[in-house]
Amino acid sequence: MKNKIILLCIFTSLLYNSCDDALDVKPENYLFEEQLVTDDKSAQTSLIGVYTQLNWLYAQYFELVPPIMDGSLTPTASLTGIWSEAKNNTFDSSNVVTNTMYEWPYYIINSANATIAAVSGNEAVSQSERDRVLSEAYFLRAFGHYQALRLFGQFFDISSNYGIVLRDKLSTVENSQKARSTVQASYDFILSDLDKSINLNAPFSKNYYASAVAAKAFKANVLMYIGGDANYIEAINLANEVIASGAVSLETKFEDVFLKGSANSEVIFSRTVGTGQSNKLSSFYQTNVKASTWVQNYLLGDPRATASYLSTTKVIKKIYTTTLTASPTNYMRLGEVYLIKAECQARLNLLSQAETTLNVIRNRAYSGVAPALVYSTKEQLLDLIFSEYVKELSFETGAVWFAAIRFGKLETLRPSVTSTNQYILPIPISELETNLSFGAQNPGYVGL
Repeated sequence: MKNKIILLCIFTSLLYNSCDDALDVKPENYLFEEQLVTDDKSAQTSLIGVYTQLNWLYAQYFELVPPIMDGSLTPTASLTGIWSEAKNNTFDSSNVVTNTMYEWPYYIINSANATIAAVSGNEAVSQSERDRVLSEAYFLRAFGHYQALRLFGQFFDISSNYGIVLRDKLSTVENSQKARSTVQASYDFILSDLDKSINLNAPFSKNYYASAVAAKAFKANVLMYIGGDANYIEAINLANEVIASGAVSLETKFEDVFLKGSANSEVIFSRTVGTGQSNKLSSFYQTNVKASTWVQNYLLGDPRATASYLSTTKVIKKIYTTTLTASPTNYMRLGEVYLIKAECQARLNLLSQAETTLNVIRNRAYSGVAPALVYSTKEQLLDLIFSEYVKELSFETGAVWFAAIRFGKLETLRPSVTSTNQYILPIPISELETNLSFGAQNPGYVGL
């Protein structure tokens, strides 16, 4: 049977002087619809094809661009293109990097759809393996849609019509024309896939594989974004399930989350690279971006500062770790689950409970008992929780950018942001040109 292999090598002078083949080549064991899944092994091979999409070069932009947008990362003045656009919170819908960032989540989604189609109802695959593979594939499809929604849809407004295109089938010429959905419909689809993943109950094994535990953590995160008392309560319950699962545990020392790489006990879901592959954008982090003044001020006097960036050069230690041959991208870790729980408790006005939750990670940071939190109102405690997002999760996969929007802090941190239109990136012109059913460009950006 015909085996389609996609070889995609992307050259970009913004990052490298040569192409990183280890990251850019699509896998030779990637299964498309022409290949039949005939047993457990071929089902596993199909699933591996989904994971390889996480290692695509432009996946790393999802880690780099949001911190530049919120100003916690300061790029050098010589950087142009997407970096200059991110620094000034003004994006060009024709930028090739923005276009490729838009494509990346849909590569994951399309790969997941191929696996779901091949494995669903396939009696040639054992029931236990079918459930595991589908649980992971549904999570990865939800993950792809969630990444797309948070950068290209108005995720912050549940009533908005500016959601994303939802893909539940392998892309073909016949189904390529599809309109964007509303934000509500986008969230509903993501939650439905996460529920499927949870119900099929893939066990937690390695933190670079999907699992029902990861699905619960991400569902708590999604419900928190949507908001509302019922969603906050459910998010707290899910966070408690993740914490009590025993699958992950907080590292004793904050810095070990990063120094141990994929071997740490705290990360719930990550992207990693194999032996001999690129240590992410290590040289880029070393020379082209630094910790900004405002994030240094937030971390002033906090023990996590020394593990986050070098006090001399301001190089980001969390990312640029010279002791690791492969530094993973941590999409979700237990420290963030505690923050999700504390935020939801505070928004429900359960202030003492939120303080107790928050102190779990604060006490870890201080290797004992953290200084007492001083607040008297819900708003003041929420301010402290936002500060903890910065101290705990700065430079990690856009966590601070999205928190700054949720907490209403972004315009203060980034005076260049003067409109909610700047909370998201433009839909690339190439998408609008090829998908004529898509609908309107994001507000504030140039359409066709």
